[in-house]
Amino acid sequence: MSVYVMCEYCKSFLFLCNTVPAKEIYFCSVRIVHSDINIMIHMKTKLFTLISVISLLCLPVKSYGHIYDVANQSTLSGNTTQAMMPPMGLTTNYALYSTNGSVSNSGITFITGDLGTNVGQTTGFDALNVKGMIHPIPDGATNMCSGDLLTLYNTLNLMAPNIELLNSAQFGHNMILTPQVYHLNAATLLTDTLYINAVGNPNAVFVIQINGALTTTANSRVILMNGATSKNIFWKIEGAITMNDNSTFRGMVVVNNGAIVMKPGCLLDGAAFTTDGAVSIASSTIITPYKGVTTSIDNVDTQNQVVELTVAPNPFGSFTTINLKNDSKYMNCDFRIYNVMGVEVMNSTVSKQVITLDTSRLKAGIYFYKLTDKNKVIQSGKLISQQ
Repeated sequence: MSVYVMCEYCKSFLFLCNTVPAKEIYFCSVRIVHSDINIMIHMKTKLFTLISVISLLCLPVKSYGHIYDVANQSTLSGNTTQAMMPPMGLTTNYALYSTNGSVSNSGITFITGDLGTNVGQTTGFDALNVKGMIHPIPDGATNMCSGDLLTLYNTLNLMAPNIELLNSAQFGHNMILTPQVYHLNAATLLTDTLYINAVGNPNAVFVIQINGALTTTANSRVILMNGATSKNIFWKIEGAITMNDNSTFRGMVVVNNGAIVMKPGCLLDGAAFTTDGAVSIASSTIITPYKGVTTSIDNVDTQNQVVELTVAPNPFGSFTTINLKNDSKYMNCDFRIYNVMGVEVMNSTVSKQVITLDTSRLKAGIYFYKLTDKNKVIQSGKLISQQ
């Protein structure tokens, strides 16, 4: 089997074909450990090479990112075994959990899942906004969860990586990850957009091992594509995680010896656990995928999605405006807004180019919208009310 990997920076191609023993190479910002294949580097820029590579890629977004990954897991690594789903145990019940540290909230936060700590207290959460159990102090359930979290962490920590991403300061930037075990050997900054592409396999497992703290920039996004699900994405972080304002993050976050911080306007489609550290949330939304609530409005098939409208301002106050693009063919479509529990709170028919919505009755928090035509989702996204 032959595959190509292309680097956005130097525009060179790495050609892989199976002939000889293991080698390890450095290719711009990526280290690939490869077994049972011969590794040859071809620096080709001719048009026919570019066309052949694009035909192999068939990736569903126009802005491809740093790494063009067209190989499956066994092709890129001496570890030919695909990442298996790690044992979750009682952690599946929790949206937020610390084995040793307080779990606290400020502002209006919406939670789907349990909250608790095995050493410390859980404070500041409004029970009306929590669809799950709040464990204010340690109890039998939080004690058992601590053991299951340790097992989960150890399993993720022992997984052999397929790909090492060398430039941890450039993580994101429209990068696309396919089902692999990735490793970053330093503190990491997630900027702009990261795409998680399951390539049509809803059971695909992703593991991102970070040997340092993880920080997301304001308004950064993790977007799931082609069957990827947040419950199959695991972030193993050796240090703290900080999600800055209005970040959209997806997956099961396992922090070892570090704090978890979510600043206002964040959405975590997944859960966050720490073996030792405080959890601090401010006016955000966390929804565990194990509670059966569909929250990831961005998780539509984005392969052929075209931006038909914009919503501005967003975040909004007492009003916002729907702006349909000039050549849109989707007049008289339905525009619906849902709260984080999936309950429809507003709807309108898009019958003209610009429509102003009265949003004064929407409480502060995170919402989702869908533009549909004959029950088909055309576009979707996140909205933030700042009443």
